[in-house]
Amino acid sequence: MPPQTKDEEVSERAVTIPDWVKPEVFEDLLKKEVKDYKETKCMRAKAGVAAGENYATIMLRIELDVETKDKSQTTKAFMLKTPHPSEMYRKMIEKTDIFDVERGMYLEVVPELEQLYRDVGLEVKFGAEAYEIEASDYYVLLEDLRPRGFRNINRLEGMDQAHTESVLRKFAQWHAASAVRVETKGPYEEKYRKGFLENEEIVDGFCTRSMKVFMDNIELCKGHETYLKDLKIASAKTLEVVDSLNHPGPDDFKALNHGDGWSNNIMFQYNEKNEIQDTYFVDLQIPKWGTVAQDLYYFLLSSTSLDVKTSKFDYFIWFYHSELVKHLKLLNYSKEPPTLRSIRDALNKYSGWGFICASTIMAYVLLDPVDGADIEKVLGSDDTEFKRSLYVNPRFQKHMEVLLPWLQHRGAME
Repeated sequence: MPPQTKDEEVSERAVTIPDWVKPEVFEDLLKKEVKDYKETKCMRAKAGVAAGENYATIMLRIELDVETKDKSQTTKAFMLKTPHPSEMYRKMIEKTDIFDVERGMYLEVVPELEQLYRDVGLEVKFGAEAYEIEASDYYVLLEDLRPRGFRNINRLEGMDQAHTESVLRKFAQWHAASAVRVETKGPYEEKYRKGFLENEEIVDGFCTRSMKVFMDNIELCKGHETYLKDLKIASAKTLEVVDSLNHPGPDDFKALNHGDGWSNNIMFQYNEKNEIQDTYFVDLQIPKWGTVAQDLYYFLLSSTSLDVKTSKFDYFIWFYHSELVKHLKLLNYSKEPPTLRSIRDALNKYSGWGFICASTIMAYVLLDPVDGADIEKVLGSDDTEFKRSLYVNPRFQKHMEVLLPWLQHRGAME
């Protein structure tokens, strides 16, 4: 038998459909979206992503067969994000409603950023259309981007130079518009400024505990002895590094970070020649106002291919900076744009975050898909076997062998 495509894997995977997800919930939306809507004939709901590709939420693809008044039929498809049913996750979103944050990002913040570009004659789209429905639970409802040819890259291989440049251009456009928006309209609401780094439970589970398991298995990384002293110092400073990101300096260039910009949260559209046509961000649940070093390290260390990860890093920062300045000027930013040196200074200042991204986030990105991998495994203290699987992974070790000397030479483990 030929291997399954990712789409086939997705469609055949069993998934629990929340009780409230019924055709009538989408009726008002369909009346707006489908001309001469008459009735919904059928609804299908299935897994929207393959097993092991999404830790925190359940993503469903909802297909609705609709009949119009002239008896013709059409199918509308949406992506519906709902909470993972685990008790730990429920408690977490009761404290910080990340579904409310994400809907607000799609329905309020992103349209403002896109309008800033429209006002100066440039059409920039950051992501899918979002919709509102009368739901009895937390949700985010989005346009299904697959019919328009959008797809993710293979996260295990990572992004080549062309894909990385395309993402960095979009980050530069996003950061530039978000900084200009604050200049003209004032600070964002608090819910858009915090990110996950101000949530002690997530920092403890995701960063501190993962770092401990990394250090417990450090002997698996070839040549680790050279870095052991520095690694012990750096791994003990996790909370100090996070605190510095939560309190950026007054002179730092600040923008609204995506906050979770890794390969599965970035989709690409291609033309007939397989060239990148457009790049969209998805998963806007944890935006964070602060230094752009947060997004840059998170993306470049977690999601690039090994052959460009360190060898092209300085070039990528130069490329990002040139795009950032270009778009700040286009949007009539009133301050002096940040210099390349100041962006590099920020990366040096927050280099400890680079070490955290490499030893935790990158480990999750490079892990083979695991059925049943969920937020409890990520944040919980019980499943040490799952966390150990992150670090016994030969793919992670290969990346870390290249990154450890690079991080040490940049002072990231001091």
